[in-house]
Amino acid sequence: MTRNISRRQALGLGLYATGTAALFAGVVSVRAQADPSVAPAATPLAARPEVAPPRVLRSENGELAFTLTAQPAVVDIGAPEPVTTYTYDGVLPSSTWEVTPGDVMRFTLANDLPPLPPGLHVDMTRPHQWTTTNIHVHGMHVEPGKDSDNVFISIPPGSEWDYEIEIPADHPAGLFWYHPHRHGAVAQQVRAGMAGAIIVRGDIDEVPEIAAAREQILVLQALELGEHYQLMDPIPHPTVDQAFYPRTQILYPVNGVMNPKITMYPGEVQRWRLLNAAEGKFMSLRLEAHPMHAIAWDGLTLHEPEPEAELLLSAGNRVDVLIQAGEPGIYELILTPGSSQKPNIPGMPAAVDAGTPIPGVDATGQQVAPASLNTTGELAVRSILTLEVVGEGPAMELPAALPAWDPPMPPVDRTRNVEYTVEREADHTTFIDFGIDGVPFNPARPPYQAKLNTVEEWTITNATDEKLIDHAHVFHIHVNPFKVTAINGRTLDKPLLRDTFVLTGKTGDSFTFQTHFTDFTGKFVQHCHVLTHEDLGMMETIEIIP
Repeated sequence: MTRNISRRQALGLGLYATGTAALFAGVVSVRAQADPSVAPAATPLAARPEVAPPRVLRSENGELAFTLTAQPAVVDIGAPEPVTTYTYDGVLPSSTWEVTPGDVMRFTLANDLPPLPPGLHVDMTRPHQWTTTNIHVHGMHVEPGKDSDNVFISIPPGSEWDYEIEIPADHPAGLFWYHPHRHGAVAQQVRAGMAGAIIVRGDIDEVPEIAAAREQILVLQALELGEHYQLMDPIPHPTVDQAFYPRTQILYPVNGVMNPKITMYPGEVQRWRLLNAAEGKFMSLRLEAHPMHAIAWDGLTLHEPEPEAELLLSAGNRVDVLIQAGEPGIYELILTPGSSQKPNIPGMPAAVDAGTPIPGVDATGQQVAPASLNTTGELAVRSILTLEVVGEGPAMELPAALPAWDPPMPPVDRTRNVEYTVEREADHTTFIDFGIDGVPFNPARPPYQAKLNTVEEWTITNATDEKLIDHAHVFHIHVNPFKVTAINGRTLDKPLLRDTFVLTGKTGDSFTFQTHFTDFTGKFVQHCHVLTHEDLGMMETIEIIP
């Protein structure tokens, strides 16, 4: 299914050697949902844009049909300069797909990213072919093969692929998302901003108090850019002074806009659906003077709202929360970013439990002095959204109970220990690769096999990294969610249902989960969702057999 190479692609090929900026020569310039005159945080509140949802594509008569195009674009997000990056359909973030259980998503993914010069070396533990693409529907319980959620598909520049993803009739209702997943290119395309939300409607949307609440889709991204707000090319074999994925700054837009605002009246309840669509950044979130009532994690509904002072979203996590506005005033949504090398931020699981102190956090894990966190630059504490409470309206309530997604877990059939590993040279500083059990990803290697309709219990352990004493990872497995039962060997009072979970950074840190391999046979992957780690080898093929 090859498409003719466009003039823009030919331009990109011819100008590649002159640097990243040349790749974007002649690209489409697209305005995001922001007034281009709006500056970042210093802008007066009245001049800031009201947060706007991404465009929504809704299924009709059981089908969602569309074309999605991966393409370079220049996008105004309210930063000091327009952002030059890779996008879907020229916007940041991409459209939200809204479906119901039993629907079919039929779409064509067209790759209009610029071709790279022929003959570049392909190394499975280094960035490669980073303008070749495909798509993954993160967290969805769907067929992993054929033209469905198949991460082994490769769509080179100038080509397209027709996808058909059938959603089971009993699929949980919740927030999921889509992003590229072609090994070697994943980190580059996600850090560029190629991502969008997926909403599966269902029972939770019919709870009266939730149905009455205004819904806000909030896609949180971390765009990794150069000095002039441009996406920079990966460096497959960097020097000691270079990075695999160079950048000089990171921007944290919400729905493609820097520092937007949300307006509510006192007592109003809104449903905020938060997605961490960053390549690898952890996001600790706190809304001033307002508890955030979590009602679902990773698209899986809880039994009842759970009020939280801070929420920790590792890369790929989603959380639905209910916000009930307090007294009139101005309140900030505070982001404390963290990275795999500097992960200790408020809300990080196991840190307090394991006795690890976190600056600015008390013995209960609550943030007490955000300004005291010794972070600068890309990890600086900041406001990413402002809540203005003003006016008046009808009284609203929070629900007391929810239609939880919590199917019974059958007895465990097999246990497994998995190590997330880092290999370095004997000097402990020169990086070799990331891996699973000391083995980097290779698509030709025989997969780990499990049987359909069995339950397995895995313990994921953070193995030694001789250079970095606190190097965190993020576990994600495709197709089937899992139930976290223990952290660092301590059984949880309340298990956590997730499809993505952080593996904290100390040597020997671990968590244990159970998962039920149901409905689908075939091959998929488990990997670190710090996507640079995945592209550098921290991924493994899983095969479910009859």
